[in-house]
Amino acid sequence: MSRHQARIIPAERQRSHLEQKHAQLADRIDALDGRLSLTPGEELELQQLKKRKLWAKDALQDVG
Repeated sequence: MSRHQARIIPAERQRSHLEQKHAQLADRIDALDGRLSLTPGEELELQQLKKRKLWAKDALQDVG
């Protein structure tokens, strides 16, 4: 296979990777949500993490 051809990742492996990513994001979100206050940087991080978690959830549904 040449460098320019897309790699085909088996659905099971892709699903496993996405589930792990989703869990990691959820753990970090929970850690930030558990704080009494957040710095502006942490608030931005939290917003970005929530978007990435939604993306991972959507990608999981697409994988089936």
